[in-house]
Amino acid sequence: MNRRAQAIQHLERSGEDSKRRRALAARLDTALKRAGISTASVARLLNVGLHDVQFWRRGITVPPVNVFPRIAAFLEVDAFWLCTGQTTGAAAI
Repeated sequence: MNRRAQAIQHLERSGEDSKRRRALAARLDTALKRAGISTASVARLLNVGLHDVQFWRRGITVPPVNVFPRIAAFLEVDAFWLCTGQTTGAAAI
């Protein structure tokens, strides 16, 4: 594959990844607002930095995979929904 084709594929993946991060951030932000939980509280509960949670809520980064079940548990949402936006039959917002 030539460099131009590689660059185009990279840009397409980056754009798709950005959409996924923003969608996850929107679900996380919605769930936190509905639960009335602040960014600082989430950081304390998960023992992560405040900036980490702020970046998650803005869609800059995503939480590590092992953190999703913990976030979902204290927000009382389905972890699969939080990750994908799809329901699995369990209660989700």
